[in-house]
Amino acid sequence: MAEPLDLPVAEVLALGQAAYADRASFERVLQARMPSVVFDAGGQVASVEDPFLWSLAGRFGGAGASPRPGAIFGCARYGVATRDLFLEYGFAAPETFALMGDALPLSDDVEVWPNAAVARLHCIFVWDDAETVRIVPEPAAQAALGHLFEAVTAQQEGSDFAVLGEDGFRLRGRNGAGDRVVWLESGDVILTNGHQQVSFRAYLIGGAV
Repeated sequence: MAEPLDLPVAEVLALGQAAYADRASFERVLQARMPSVVFDAGGQVASVEDPFLWSLAGRFGGAGASPRPGAIFGCARYGVATRDLFLEYGFAAPETFALMGDALPLSDDVEVWPNAAVARLHCIFVWDDAETVRIVPEPAAQAALGHLFEAVTAQQEGSDFAVLGEDGFRLRGRNGAGDRVVWLESGDVILTNGHQQVSFRAYLIGGAV
């Protein structure tokens, strides 16, 4: 039986620093850091005049992204044109609903959006099969986030804490590495009873499409 993947959490979170890349370039960067990824065929289908818009998805894990379900990812970048559509119409209107799967918007994208930013990049890696991808323990997650972000906070026990399980945790890094081109705004590592998730959000301040 093939060994499960040890997810390189810090390297996955640092992918946000490639927010300047077009879709093909980002695929190459991702595959260099995670050779087991298998990309889904096709690309975005929504029609919008946004030169920054691209999306990709696929599988990852041991044995070259095992065909068993349980380890999937999605990444999407979108620019000011798409941001303004979401701002005008919301997420559920006919004008924007088709974009949801392509852009993977977060509810507070616009609220966090820096004044000088031209695009936002978001990636999420999720798995529910520890035989395909090993669980990242909390100390390792804390170290990976601490390597890239100024502040790392843990979810405090509350109404939804039970869904994380006895060993579960929710860690968030904020205000990551940035320069005049890219700002790595946040990163999350979450472990629940049913799955583990690593995600990040970054903003492109200016540069290539």
